Formats: sequence, C-alpha cells, structure tokens
Amino acid sequence: MVVNPMQDPLNISDEACLELDELIPSHKYTFQSNHLKDFYVFSEGMKTILEDLKKLGSTTGVPLLITGSTGSGKELAAMFMHHEVDQNSGEYIAINCTNMNKEMFEAELFGYKGGAFTGASREGHQGYIKQADRGTLFLDEISEIDLDLQAKLLRLLEEREYYPVGGSQRQQVNCRMVFATNRNLEKMLETGRLRRDLFYRLNVVKMHIPSLEERKEEIIPMLGFFVKELNREFQKEVRYIQGKVLKFMYLYNWPGNIRELKNFITQIMVFIEGDTITFEHLQTKDELDRMQTQFYQGDFGSAKPSREEIINELLKEPFDLEKFSMDVVRATLKKFNGNKSKTAQFLGLKREQMYNRYKTD
Repeated sequence: MVVNPMQDPLNISDEACLELDELIPSHKYTFQSNHLKDFYVFSEGMKTILEDLKKLGSTTGVPLLITGSTGSGKELAAMFMHHEVDQNSGEYIAINCTNMNKEMFEAELFGYKGGAFTGASREGHQGYIKQADRGTLFLDEISEIDLDLQAKLLRLLEEREYYPVGGSQRQQVNCRMVFATNRNLEKMLETGRLRRDLFYRLNVVKMHIPSLEERKEEIIPMLGFFVKELNREFQKEVRYIQGKVLKFMYLYNWPGNIRELKNFITQIMVFIEGDTITFEHLQTKDELDRMQTQFYQGDFGSAKPSREEIINELLKEPFDLEKFSMDVVRATLKKFNGNKSKTAQFLGLKREQMYNRYKTD
C-alpha cells in the first residue's frame, strides 16, 4: 500500500507496516546549496514561500521579517536568502536574542573599542554586524531586545551605519538583515515593549512560516526522512513504520514543530532494536504517561485498563493531544489543590515545563 503523504493517512490499517520509501514523496523541494542539506520541505505552501523569497533577490537593503512559532523553520528562510537567493560572499551570522546577556548584547552586536568598559579586551571587538558585512545578519527573536537598544537598531536599519561601543568613528555595513519572532509584535506595540518606529521599519517585507500543525501533509514525509537520516547516523536498519504510529504522529499537533518531531524520532532511534517502529516505541513520549494518569482517575471499576487499552480507546477518533495534556495538568492541579510541586512530581514534569509549556503560572 503506497501512502500519499499529501493526504490524510488515517485510513491506514493499524497493523500495516509501511516501508520508509513509501512515505517520502519524490517531489520534495530540492536546495542547490549544500548548506541547506539539513532542511526538508514537502508541502506546496512552503514551496510557495520559498519561491516568493526568490523575488527578493534585488532588495538586499530591505529588511526581511519572518514570523512563526518556535521550531517551525524560520531560520530556513534566513539561510535560504543567504545561500540561494543572495548567494552572498560574506558570512552568515545568526544570533538568538533570547540567549544573549542583556548587559553585553550591545557590545557583542555593535562591537567595541579597546578599553571601552571594565573587562573589555584591549584589542576591542568588531561585533556581529561587522562580521556579517557583505553577508547576512539574522537576529532571531528580535522581540527580546531592550527598548534602549531598539533605537540603535533603528538607526542601523535606516542609515546602514552604527558606532561601536566606546567609539566615535562611524562604521558602515552592507549586508542582508533578516529578523524573526514568534511573538505578536502588534500586541507588543500596545504594551510599549516595542518601539513604533522600529516596528514599521521592520514590517516592510514579512513572511509567515506556518506551524507543522498547519502543514500536516509534511509530518509523515518528514518522519520517513528523519528515520532514514538517523539510520545512517546511528548505524540502524529501520525499514518499516507501523500504521498506528503514523496515525499518532499525524494526529498530534506538535507544539514544538519540526524541532520536536525530529527530537522525538531521535529519541526512538537511539534505543530501537529491529527494523520496525511500532506503537510500543512511543511509550517514551511523556504525553502517554499523562493520558494514562488521566484515565486512571476515571471510573473503570476495580480493574485498571492496560496502557494499550487506553491508547486504543483514544485512537478511535481524532483528538487534540495537546489540549488533552492541558486537561490532565489542570485536573491534577485540582487534585492537589493547586500545589504545583506535587502536580509536577505526580506527572513526572519539571516545574519549568508547567510554567513555560503548560502556562500554569
């Protein structure tokens, strides 16, 4: 049975075992640059986005704003601009603004003169902007930059010039500037966390990268592609995937997007033995443990159902796994009268997961 990955795979038999090659379409997007070998595009929507990006080839001076949820592939667009559209001779410099020390971010971004501040190198530092000259500067999660630094970034965008920290000599730069965010910038304007003039300067050319949930036709092909890739990396010989696994993968909404999907497959491939991924291998996914906990709280009589029985019951019809997980967390919080520590311990979660992923603060 050949599966068309562009269609709903829910008509596959639970016990059917499909070969990897059946899951991967021949019409995936092919990149010319070897730098993009780790990216995969199987949906028509994503192909259209990349084709639209090609139209920006003569607009190096215009900033590109990429929006989309975490892990959806925003950096693919930035790298695509650098390696395939502009084919810049300079470097591709990617900075995640959430990981930067706020006190040092300005010095790291704009560079500094020797002795500009306590602890500064005597030789100074040229900064990320200078390193990206004639190349591409990609600032991921631009919404995390402080307001005082936003003004200097605005000048860089408008004048293509800047001053290093502690320096009086103006520096100029010629590079493609790409910015990305997973936040709603319009809402940040309302709360005063984003300068209005910077917003309008950034919001000239905007591309939105849809989440994996919005491009479900990519889930099954990516699954097959990742397994083949990890076969080579881990020296495994996995050739088949069970139909029930494909259904689970397709129905789950993957809040962490492509990154979460690949990490989950990697987790399975590290420990798997044999040539087939079956539903038993999904027992590593923490959502299944939480589902089992939720079902145990229900009225099942004196005998508890097996995990397999719980899963089979859940898969009788499509459902929102992420919402289900949230319901489990809320129900457990209620069970422990709002005690987050006991709830996290009971569900096998870290407190950070409850605050960040399940928003229980």
